[in-house]
Amino acid sequence: MIWCLGMYASGSTWLYNAARETARALHPAREITGTYAERIEELRGLRPEDLNIVKTHDLGPAEARFMAANATSILITVRDPRDAVTSLMQHMRHPFGKALERVERSGAFCAALARDGRAEILSYDAGFTDEPATFDRLAAVLGGALDSAQRAGLFAASRREEIEALIARIEELPGMARDVKSGDVVDLETQWHRHHAGRTGEIGRWRRLLPPEAARAIERRMAGFMAQFGYLP
Repeated sequence: MIWCLGMYASGSTWLYNAARETARALHPAREITGTYAERIEELRGLRPEDLNIVKTHDLGPAEARFMAANATSILITVRDPRDAVTSLMQHMRHPFGKALERVERSGAFCAALARDGRAEILSYDAGFTDEPATFDRLAAVLGGALDSAQRAGLFAASRREEIEALIARIEELPGMARDVKSGDVVDLETQWHRHHAGRTGEIGRWRRLLPPEAARAIERRMAGFMAQFGYLP
């Protein structure tokens, strides 16, 4: 089982899809099952004979114990929390308090597992989504190696224009689901949401968009996380 664990707004959906497609390229004869999970019932329903790739953010105690006991590798995505909060406010229309709470909670969950021997840390700020070598890292986690054609094909399919094209027809996809309360639309197969469209991935946007007092509040609340992952000067 490969655990794709991400703090919010850190490129975790991109990584989840990259891991699924890398697994399919390396292991064409195996059943590759991709799952976004929040509840223990979803996790207990996974078939152990499949190659399971599970995407989560923070989890409750029972779910965290299950994943810690069953994951062979933990792929952890992190990001400067000031940019992560800004992203949730800009693209998901979260108020500042809610955005900070979600980033802080998921960041603390990631930080607690970052020193696990199975963990591989991928920093959004270092540009893992734009590096063909990321697919080599994923292949190594999955017990194989890609040839140049496989790497090039996977990288091309992961470009922003390809993601935008998929999201543009999201309501036509067989895995489409709509949240009745929020109106959010998601493709359950890829976990791309409609709100993922139109993003630039800009690093450091918080300097332009976040009020100074809000940036200071994040730095106070997440000082430990920021020190652990090198986001403090």
